[in-house]
Amino acid sequence: MSDKPKRRFSEKHLYYATVALIVVSLMLVGTFARAVKKADDDQFWEFTAMFSEIYKEIQERYVEEVDSKKLFEGALQGMFLTLDPHSQYLDPDNYSQLEKDTEGAFSGVGLHITIRDGVLTVIAPIPGSPAAKAGVRPWDRIIEIDGKKTEGITIIEAVKKLTGPSGTTVTIKVYREGEPDFLTFTLVRKNIKVESVYYKMLDDKIGYARVAKFSDATSRDLRKAIEFFKEKNAKGIILDLRFNAGGLLKEAIDVSNLFLPKGKVIVSTKGRMKNQNQEFRAENDPVTDLPLIVLINKGSASASEIVAGAIKDHRRGVILGVKGSRSYGKGSVQTIEELAHSFEKDENGNYRPAAIRLTTARYYTPSGVSIDKVGVTPDIAVELPKGHEGELLKHGLYGDPPMEEEEVTTTPSRFTWKSNPLETTAPAGSTPAPSDDELNNEGSLQGSAVKSKDEQTTLPEPKKIIPLDRKLFPDAEVEGEAKKEEKKPKKNGQFVDYQLEVARRLLLDYIEKGKDFFAPDSGMPPAVASGQDQATSQAVSLAQ
Repeated sequence: MSDKPKRRFSEKHLYYATVALIVVSLMLVGTFARAVKKADDDQFWEFTAMFSEIYKEIQERYVEEVDSKKLFEGALQGMFLTLDPHSQYLDPDNYSQLEKDTEGAFSGVGLHITIRDGVLTVIAPIPGSPAAKAGVRPWDRIIEIDGKKTEGITIIEAVKKLTGPSGTTVTIKVYREGEPDFLTFTLVRKNIKVESVYYKMLDDKIGYARVAKFSDATSRDLRKAIEFFKEKNAKGIILDLRFNAGGLLKEAIDVSNLFLPKGKVIVSTKGRMKNQNQEFRAENDPVTDLPLIVLINKGSASASEIVAGAIKDHRRGVILGVKGSRSYGKGSVQTIEELAHSFEKDENGNYRPAAIRLTTARYYTPSGVSIDKVGVTPDIAVELPKGHEGELLKHGLYGDPPMEEEEVTTTPSRFTWKSNPLETTAPAGSTPAPSDDELNNEGSLQGSAVKSKDEQTTLPEPKKIIPLDRKLFPDAEVEGEAKKEEKKPKKNGQFVDYQLEVARRLLLDYIEKGKDFFAPDSGMPPAVASGQDQATSQAVSLAQ
């Protein structure tokens, strides 16, 4: 996730034998030299001297004339390839594209993407988008775009390839865990407008708010939604963070503050620089103390996980997820730094700004746990019918426009990037969404610190699994744990969002009957009735 505010590097007039040396030194000295020890500083000068020598040799002796700009940018990109995939140099075009991405409107296929284990990976498709309608799913690995391998591609480069004029097409090939063949999707780009918050009353008692992304106005818009619910005398709220890939750190904090008492820790960040070690607390009184259920799935990432983690740790509400999965597990903070120098000028002769996006910290839940690459474990896990989540993406969540079906074909080929960190074929080597068993050694969401792999820590299971209820959805065939047929839950012939329906019924049972969400032996703490003193840190819990 990105922390939006930018600061400009201070200029330092350093003169070297080559222009390349000037550029590299300005970046490194202007940004990091103050934090570098004397020994490392001496080594820095040795490295820059070596860089200058290599640059000169290439310019004078390479078989063809070299474009200096491409050479410089290649060197800069190379530095960032040694870091995590979220850190990168942003040339003027990519920097401009990044700022457009925060505006909420674009023409593309509707995918939130990242680099995971060296492979371009889908965090979540935007519900109702061309990608969602075609059948692209969270954790799909994109190995080709328009016939070209994505090996070594950056996120910004991938975004440029996937976006384009409305009506044009792009073809992607993906590997999906459990599928014997690659899937090829031909997608028609559409104009996509992503609003931050959608809300409505599900009935006369339950307010529903879907947060699609965390942008500049998210907390303000969600506050409006809550005020609307209060005007309608709502008795409970469902906050939907499914398929929300994240956004701005500040907005995640402000959204959490809408529900948490003043003074409560929401999230902390830890990094190498002193100013990155911060603790963020709720600065205001909560807007509401109504009972709360938060919906998450494996497409909930970054800022979504900050909110879900804070709500869970303070027992302010219940986290309702999907059996067999957690949230995505992106727990790092990126800072965008606009550079004082650039390679390119505009038509008026002014330098176009470039920037770097740098991972500067990791974030931790109020209990002191990092969920990076682990995710948030739901309190309640709903067992969905086979294929239901895919149908939900095609149908769209509340606020998504109906979309036309796109084309999907299967391709019997293998994933064979020998130079990729996976170094194997896809079925044997790609990393699927983390399962409970695979994450046993990654850390504990219950403890006060991240456990090392040697400590063999097992992550907690959801407090209760809710299987599919035949009485609610008679069209959904179920036999024990396995589903016989891929049928959509329906009610009166209409598609039903089963996870949302379970949340609604649980909340109604709690409001109307005081019915316990959990089995008696669940180990959940007693509920704190709505309206009681929130300074006790327990706030409102939906468990009795």
